Amino acid sequence: MKPSLKVFLKEIIDYAGLFPPAELSLDTAIQNYNNYRKTDDSWMLSRFIIPASGLQKLKPYGKNLFSEGRPFDFSVLGKGTETVDEFYDQLDEIVQALNQFHETHGNHVTTDMLEVKLPREAVFANDTALLLEIFAEVTERMNESDKLPDNLFFEGYFEENWKKDISHILQTLHKHNEQFSMKDIHAGFKVRCGGVKASLFPSPEQLAFTLNRTKEENIALKCTAGLHHPVRHYDDSVQTKMHGFFNVFGGAMLGYAHDLSDEELLEILNEEDSDHFSFTDGGFSWMGKEIPTNEIQELRETALISFGSCSFNEPREDLQSLGLL
Repeated sequence: MKPSLKVFLKEIIDYAGLFPPAELSLDTAIQNYNNYRKTDDSWMLSRFIIPASGLQKLKPYGKNLFSEGRPFDFSVLGKGTETVDEFYDQLDEIVQALNQFHETHGNHVTTDMLEVKLPREAVFANDTALLLEIFAEVTERMNESDKLPDNLFFEGYFEENWKKDISHILQTLHKHNEQFSMKDIHAGFKVRCGGVKASLFPSPEQLAFTLNRTKEENIALKCTAGLHHPVRHYDDSVQTKMHGFFNVFGGAMLGYAHDLSDEELLEILNEEDSDHFSFTDGGFSWMGKEIPTNEIQELRETALISFGSCSFNEPREDLQSLGLL
């Protein structure tokens, strides 16, 4: 295996087996995750994604499953809310659930990531002070204990005025991170790349815009949904083209390395020929544009964190079929 591929894919997949289209039972999903941790490909695997409301359901696994080997790593999900008041009520529930979870399982588990959708009221009000208040409140609550998540990812919306909305969120996240730079808690952005129907897939134009704005505002990015194949392709099950993780993560990396415009990045996001992506001893490239392995490693650690996938097998099988694993 080429060193650049190993660095590109290291701990890139957050396992989301509980969510559509897999929508597995908790027992099946957590057992799958445990088995994946023991495979030769476990270096690609990162956290188990679970709603905060489901944490208490993991109690039966404490004595046998969680006591084996290294701690189980979790990314905790909030639910979508309409109003700011609903968001804060949910935040109280999340903190309570996290504290109970750690009291029950101690050092056998970690919850280093929180993913939460911003309340619609706050996003569409175009109110910087309100967004700053939300980011600050979540940060302060997570700072109450070193057991609570220190990587916070806020999700927005691709709706009618999506350019203005996404830009405003990212600019405000930048201001927030500057204000809280002395804390060991960092706020990033989460982008949804697909779902179970075509309307849930953002366009390549929307992704190109978002990737470049996160770069410009120095905001860490994680992705979710629709990214369990390496290369963009048409999928019959959703009747649309699905984005590929080579396209999205590779394009974003090359964007950092070459300061690509939205239009240049769009070419990479639209690429459907796997032969145009190359991993060598020295780095990753697409059509003559290259980024060295050491820069890939730095970006993966600080800027391009991971993506959630309801399947760990499909990405591996595709990589094997491409002769990369």
